[in-house]
Amino acid sequence: MLNVGIIGFGLSGRVFHAPLITACEQLSLFAIASSRKQEIANSYPHAQCLSPDEVLAHPEIDVVVIASPNALHAQQAEQAMKAGKHVIVEKPLAIDSEQCLQLQQVADETGKCLSVFHNRRWDSDFLTIQQLIANQSLGSIHSYAAHFHRYRPVVKQRWKELDPQGGGVLYDLGAHLIDQSLCLFGKPEKLWAHIATQRDGAVTPDCFDLHLIYSDKKVQLSCNSLMVEPGPRFQLHGSKGSYAKWGMDPQEQQLAAGLSAKARILGQDANRSEIHLAGQAIVHKPLIKGNYLAFYDNFVAAVTKGETLAVNAHQASEVIALIELATLSHQQQTICSVN
Repeated sequence: MLNVGIIGFGLSGRVFHAPLITACEQLSLFAIASSRKQEIANSYPHAQCLSPDEVLAHPEIDVVVIASPNALHAQQAEQAMKAGKHVIVEKPLAIDSEQCLQLQQVADETGKCLSVFHNRRWDSDFLTIQQLIANQSLGSIHSYAAHFHRYRPVVKQRWKELDPQGGGVLYDLGAHLIDQSLCLFGKPEKLWAHIATQRDGAVTPDCFDLHLIYSDKKVQLSCNSLMVEPGPRFQLHGSKGSYAKWGMDPQEQQLAAGLSAKARILGQDANRSEIHLAGQAIVHKPLIKGNYLAFYDNFVAAVTKGETLAVNAHQASEVIALIELATLSHQQQTICSVN
């Protein structure tokens, strides 16, 4: 049994990590660092409520999950590994790509597992798209579009929307979209980006349009915080047909509503999912069940059996490098080459 300490009990710590940890038979939620002491006592009475430094230094904690503001990720991850802990960091791993690579070096030096919670790899729709591509169901893919549009007209008073150091939708939602694209197609040759603040009072980016340029396909990733009707979340086009998916994977909503991460219905996605092959009628494409627990199962296997991490710091650094390049592309209003 591995004892786990979580630093942070906001959305990611409360909705994702704590429920998934308690559902994993080889993990025990030992402590949580947060000011929400009463909420922690009500939800997880067996977990100690400690300070971040106490979690990082506690001799009985084997794994530290860092779900604090983005600007603190790199420092806390390094401190945890040097204190002998395995580490999971809520994405992004760090706010610059060089920090990500430095953290991988610390992991190598200390012999500790370091992973990043890119949970959207285990969304129902993304798993389905991976299957379609692997099976060549649509032929050769030439176009891919994915968005994270929402209608949130009022800026919330929280660090994700107020902190210029790693705040804004590009580091938040964009990191997921970029990571998914890298998983599907690898690194692009070039990119172009437009980044904006649309809402009254917005101080960090709340909108972006990112084009990843490949020799044989085009990829468009976008986010808009004022989109009432967003249209299909994913669109995939190939030489033999097209695929479109509407709506979000349900796991976040289900976990936020209190559904157990062990529940059989967790990840069952009933949203509209359509495949249209050339010359044939549009048909429903059943969605693979989403499975965020797979991330933790893999991490436990890496710690206890030496299996390969599904998400590592090098992969996380490639995501941040593209975010940095997207920022440069927007500032210079130009297409940038990807190294």
